[in-house]
Amino acid sequence: MSKYQPIIGLEIHVQLNTTTKLFCRCLNEYAPEDPNKNICPFCTGQPGALPLLNKEAVKKAIQFGVAVGAKIPERTRWDRKNYFYADLPSGYQISQYDNPIVEGGLVEFYIEDKETGSYKKSSVELTRAHLESDAAKLLHSRGKTYVDFNRSGAPLVEIVTEPVIRSSAQAMAFVNELQLLVRRLGISDGDMEKGQMRFDCNLSLQNESQQSSGDLPSYRTETKNINSVRSLGRAIEYEIIRQTKLLEKGETPVQETRGWKDDLNKSTSQRSKEDAMDYRYFPEPDLKILEISSSDIPELNNLPQLPSDQRNQYIEMGLNMQIVNTFVGQSQLGDLFDSTIELKSVRSESKNKELTIAIANLLTGPVLAASTKNEKDIEEFITNENLLDIAELFSHDKINNKAVVKIIDELISGKKDVKNIVSENNLEQVSDTGALGNIVDSVITNNPKVVEEYKSGKVQVIGFMIGQCMKESKGQGNPKIFKDLLTEKLA
Repeated sequence: MSKYQPIIGLEIHVQLNTTTKLFCRCLNEYAPEDPNKNICPFCTGQPGALPLLNKEAVKKAIQFGVAVGAKIPERTRWDRKNYFYADLPSGYQISQYDNPIVEGGLVEFYIEDKETGSYKKSSVELTRAHLESDAAKLLHSRGKTYVDFNRSGAPLVEIVTEPVIRSSAQAMAFVNELQLLVRRLGISDGDMEKGQMRFDCNLSLQNESQQSSGDLPSYRTETKNINSVRSLGRAIEYEIIRQTKLLEKGETPVQETRGWKDDLNKSTSQRSKEDAMDYRYFPEPDLKILEISSSDIPELNNLPQLPSDQRNQYIEMGLNMQIVNTFVGQSQLGDLFDSTIELKSVRSESKNKELTIAIANLLTGPVLAASTKNEKDIEEFITNENLLDIAELFSHDKINNKAVVKIIDELISGKKDVKNIVSENNLEQVSDTGALGNIVDSVITNNPKVVEEYKSGKVQVIGFMIGQCMKESKGQGNPKIFKDLLTEKLA
């Protein structure tokens, strides 16, 4: 048991990608060039302006709830959250307090151990997710503050976790998974650089006694203005160190709200931490209680394959976690892999695990490298038929890595048929042990010093000798057979 154990809860604000704002018909457009372009009497807080609920935002919030296995109540209420700040012209925010649209839920994901490269399964329980309207944006310049109301009233779903996160690595993996999820559901672009996902981090440290009893500390700090995964990790580590120093001196950290300064890699105190009573919540008088029909839920339950389900499917195929995460995170690659596996099953090779792994390695290796190098989308130069042809030739030892690269180059140049490319360029590798044995004998004879180094224990020089064999065979020899023959003859 460590002396102090961090206990972390996150509040994640996700901007929904609806056409219009949450309570008016102004465009929900991120950062238009003209300030105060998409505004109306309601989203600028004019007296007497009434809210008009966006049904699409409600649907998107429910879809999120269904995806995380949450409870969707039959009735949900709107509340006024009262506070006064320059970016909130009405003096209150329409939100949800004790009757949110999403109750509970669970998000599963994997955490990478950077030192070992291994992955550990984890999960975070959600307390709730509720709908609320965003505030305006403040712009500070030359001692003056300007207000841009384009963002005012944008629909947000605020996702609140239970205080169950125990490390910066777990927090970072969780929000990465959450970004994948909202993008896969199509409810948000989740672009952190544009502020479409923002994080508030509540953190305190349990001492050994509290760890044993399960009691929570008597305080917590909230760090706001975190807008990237990297910054979230840094903010958590900073706060752990800051609070540890205070506790070591016998001081209890102040319950407060702190602002994260990414350029300084530190947080600074902003104000004392508010409790719910400080916001003077009360039911929103201008909106009805929202009734959600259970008959609507099945329609909203028609979801795409979720990232966690897709990840588990790839793990069962025997793919390593690095490749799995690449396919889950890059839908273009994942879709091409899936369609190639479907084609593979049509060719009656559905149980060939080696071929499945060869397809995955080709996609995440030479195909992805060629796409980056030539600045071409993958679907511009390779199809699932091409990919399966290359994988079959490679897994059956008909071609080697060098030939694979040549084939992909030819496909990029406009050629279409893999087998014709192999034939025209004489790329099929030789696996005849008799012919290759003669080359091995020649290489051994011509490199006596290297042979002596190998026999004296410097076994890594066999790589040089395999290279010499490949050179003598003009790249057509099977390197696996060259290695076996060299090992046998040098023994």
